[in-house]
Amino acid sequence: MQRSDGARPAVIPVGLAPLGFLNAYLVRGERTVVVDAGYPSGARRIVTALRRHGIDSGDVSLILLTHGHLDHLGGAAELRRRLHAPIALHRLDAAIAVSGRDRPLKPTGLAGRLFAPLAPRTAPAFQPDIIHDGELDLAAYGVAGRTIHTPGHTPGSISLLLDDCVLAGDLLAGGFLRRHAPGLPYFADDLAQLSESIERVSAVAKGPLYVGHRGPLPLEAVARRFPRMTP
Repeated sequence: MQRSDGARPAVIPVGLAPLGFLNAYLVRGERTVVVDAGYPSGARRIVTALRRHGIDSGDVSLILLTHGHLDHLGGAAELRRRLHAPIALHRLDAAIAVSGRDRPLKPTGLAGRLFAPLAPRTAPAFQPDIIHDGELDLAAYGVAGRTIHTPGHTPGSISLLLDDCVLAGDLLAGGFLRRHAPGLPYFADDLAQLSESIERVSAVAKGPLYVGHRGPLPLEAVARRFPRMTP
């Protein structure tokens, strides 16, 4: 999706690592919401993407973080400084932002076990401007969409529901070899909660899942891979 028709937001992916291994997104409606901020170096890439797409920094109404891992919030403080937009984060993940230190990572498979020792553990600390419980109506920020609480990857993970897609953070991840093949995220604090969250999103999604790593994931592929995760 490249353009907004005025009612339906446009989703613009911003690659923060090669081959889609780390993504942020610009959601463009009447105004623009930035979803996730990557590591600290991600702020510069996001600002460059805004300029490339003709979006003025003053048009950005919100920096929405899908969860509290440092590869999604590490660049948020610098991005706020550049854009003068508030940062929103679920209250259960806010302590990571305030401390600038990640919680222990719990791998779900080989990829997570290989990456965990290499993952940066600290980032610039900041106080979120909007600390919420997972249910945000983005109409106030110029975008027709709402968030829902989708814990499991982290306690404070959220997903953003739009009319024709979902921005799902690290609810799922694309495959290393097949970027559009859905799989579990590399890490998860609570697999039972994650299963319930996948089912919740699958029940209401109306299009592909845009995720933090690889993707996007076709809804049909998600349904085939995870037909029923909960007992």
